[in-house]
Amino acid sequence: MAKRKLKNVTAGMIQWHPAFVTGIDLDLSKYRNGVVHENEHNLNSKPLSIDVLIRKKVNVRIEDNEIGKIFRRYNIVEYKSPDDHMDIDTYYKVNGYACLFKSYGEWVDAIKAEEVTISLFRYAKPQKLFQYFRRNGMTVSNPYPGIYYVEGKTLFPVQVVVTGELDVDKHIWLVALSGKLTEQQVEKILAKASQLTNEREKRLADSVLQVCVAANRKIVEKLKGENHMCQALAEIMEPEIRQWKAESMAAGRAAGRAEGRAEARSEYITIVINMLRDLGQSDEDIQGIIIKNFSLHENEVEKYMAI
Repeated sequence: MAKRKLKNVTAGMIQWHPAFVTGIDLDLSKYRNGVVHENEHNLNSKPLSIDVLIRKKVNVRIEDNEIGKIFRRYNIVEYKSPDDHMDIDTYYKVNGYACLFKSYGEWVDAIKAEEVTISLFRYAKPQKLFQYFRRNGMTVSNPYPGIYYVEGKTLFPVQVVVTGELDVDKHIWLVALSGKLTEQQVEKILAKASQLTNEREKRLADSVLQVCVAANRKIVEKLKGENHMCQALAEIMEPEIRQWKAESMAAGRAAGRAEGRAEARSEYITIVINMLRDLGQSDEDIQGIIIKNFSLHENEVEKYMAI
């Protein structure tokens, strides 16, 4: 299994789109048996693809997820990172994708127009786009915090999801995709991540968490000395630390010699230290985590910290 390391990512290098895909997956996790996500669904053989296509089974009703209430059988999703614009051309481009998707059925009218919806996601409200809608005879309603329905002269049902306005308790993984989080929001996100028990959801949350930490590094630095923050990060890291320890032992057994075990173990300890540093933890807190999880003496940990 490949070793993973949280990289020290600068704001310009943050991979927002992959994190969004995992965020929307986590947001709709209750309906995973009836909802399938396709990242970058290709419309044809040419390089033209939808950000995310969400297929919903006909018999699945999404009642208690505000984002999913509008969903029908095929749901075209466009995501704009916090620094990207969402304008009228974005709207028409996604409508074009939806029209092409509808036209590419296996037979004539195989995909019904009434089975298709459009969802546009962005952190901030696209004010100029909303003005365009109203000037052109369309109405914009706001049935739930951060969710706007566009109605009138539309080919398909359309919603604009403003992630910066969403209820953080209901849509925490989408709210996390911002570089403008408050201390309280960061704490909630870390606490939520540490409470996850499903292994698949832990892996998905880790992808979102990496982006969240990289985009809000100043807040993480400010909070890193607080005990509950350290505990939350330690709990998030614990399953991976256990996994790496198991892999270390397996590598040693495969090598068939003590030095092989020691080398693999040292490598994993170094990876864990680097990951915790990237998450903003102080060296003092990291020492405590390493001592607890690897049963090392303080002087042994200091050698690893100096590498």
